[in-house]
Amino acid sequence: MKQVRVGVVGTSWWTDSMYLPALADHPAGSVQAICGRDRLTAEALAENWDIPHVYTDWRKMLADGQIDAVIVATPNDTHHPITMEAIRRGMAVLCEKPLSLDASLASEMVAAAEQADVTTMTPFTYRCMPSFRWTKQLIDDGYVGRPYHLHLRYFTGYARNGEYSWRFDPAISGAGVVGDLGTHWIDMARWLLGEVVAVSATIDRFVDRAPRPDGSSYDAAEDSALIQCRFESGALGVLHATAVAWEGTPFGQIHELDLHGSGGTLHTYNDWDTVQEVRGVRAGERGPATVLPIPQEIWQGVRRNTVHNTYRDVFRSTEVQARAWLSAVAAGTKVQPDLATGARVQLIADAALQSAREHSRWVDTPSRPPR
Repeated sequence: MKQVRVGVVGTSWWTDSMYLPALADHPAGSVQAICGRDRLTAEALAENWDIPHVYTDWRKMLADGQIDAVIVATPNDTHHPITMEAIRRGMAVLCEKPLSLDASLASEMVAAAEQADVTTMTPFTYRCMPSFRWTKQLIDDGYVGRPYHLHLRYFTGYARNGEYSWRFDPAISGAGVVGDLGTHWIDMARWLLGEVVAVSATIDRFVDRAPRPDGSSYDAAEDSALIQCRFESGALGVLHATAVAWEGTPFGQIHELDLHGSGGTLHTYNDWDTVQEVRGVRAGERGPATVLPIPQEIWQGVRRNTVHNTYRDVFRSTEVQARAWLSAVAAGTKVQPDLATGARVQLIADAALQSAREHSRWVDTPSRPPR
């Protein structure tokens, strides 16, 4: 197995907490270069994580011959150009979601990757968490029988203060909470129940946002979204994502899932503090849903005392996300979720935004990812 030299574009807290620790001890390769707009920040990360090469220009980093693969952890408007140039140079790519400003650009990224036959990933993190993995296994094993309807709720409050954030600046982000949080839930819905073939959405902005740092104004994107979806199986779903909810929990967010079907019901709850559990009740049983303990093989030895410790250990020590991607790059194989998955999710997100603009009318989506 060859040793893969990885470069990372982006120097945010996400790079520092997600990617650099995950790859620090990977047997198949290491991070050899990092690129950020602020050289001091990039140099600080490089020193902390023993990264030999520092850049402030991603084009130079890709051209210098120091790396074989790249992680794109930058604002959304830069995903397409960085990814396309990396693929042109034959590099494997892990690109953050949403893949680009719209589904057409995302489709170009997929086509280029398929033509070049490179290993890619779009890191939808929540499908790796133990409670959702257990939920997926229960569904696949027939616990709920034929699924009828799925409710997913992502309640967090990071947009309540009204400060400027590029995540709500459409010129940079392409969308607001639909792209930031909604794409996670679209991926989760597809992963759990199969393809989404139509959506109807309502979006809104409840908190006014500050102008850009240069003082210029812009039409801030949505901070809340309700997306109804119809699955290929006939099941229905409601995906609710908001960044202006006050939960009062230590981390200020919760995740909830309810799934009803012919054979029973599942409830998944994560308070992002100490509770991460799945409850279930079979059709015909009396009494409330009871805890269905997450199996040891799903925990894989990660800590359970807090959700954040579980999160850290899952991505830093188990074979998922960046670690799984690097292993696949080294082995010359493919891995999921790839860029095609990310592009499909973006196509559905774009359809939801179109629906919202058109008074929540139902918008059909193609039955297969864009090619």
